[in-house]
Amino acid sequence: MHKFEKRDAKSRTLVILAVVGLAAALTVGIFTAVRLIRKPAQTKGDPKTGIVYDDAAVEGGWDNLSPEEIAEKLNEKVAEGMINISMNTAPYFENGTAEGNVMIVNEAINNYPQQVEFIRNDTGEQIYQSKAIPVGSKIERAALDVELPAGTYECTAMFHNLDPVSGETIGTAGAIINITIKN
Repeated sequence: MHKFEKRDAKSRTLVILAVVGLAAALTVGIFTAVRLIRKPAQTKGDPKTGIVYDDAAVEGGWDNLSPEEIAEKLNEKVAEGMINISMNTAPYFENGTAEGNVMIVNEAINNYPQQVEFIRNDTGEQIYQSKAIPVGSKIERAALDVELPAGTYECTAMFHNLDPVSGETIGTAGAIINITIKN
């Protein structure tokens, strides 16, 4: 009987070792498969994927900054893109060809030159477009680009931040205004 007990103990030990080994191999296999699936392609022209990864991308993110530093950097980006718009929201024109009191101001707190256009909300027609307005400057009076008959027109004044070098639009904000033409 002693011989059988010794043999059973060896068999159990071998079975336990086999199960542990199989579990370890399975775990390593799953881990490797998951890593391979999630790993981005290493080269631009990898035929295994439809995604082309940027060679300039490096691992990392915000993890090396404190929450305060992250908030500060994000706030700087938001402030950079802010558009402070300021104008008379009810400009008045004596007639369709006269200058009106538009009072468009590119406030000194803005970072970019602005271009402003008025678009009629009922027709989508652009009825006015300024040239670039430098930061800290204003247009007090201007005539519309289109002669309108007497009436009140709801419009959207679109303020476009312009890149100071290229003149390209880099941000836009709008406000509803009511233009009145007396005669």
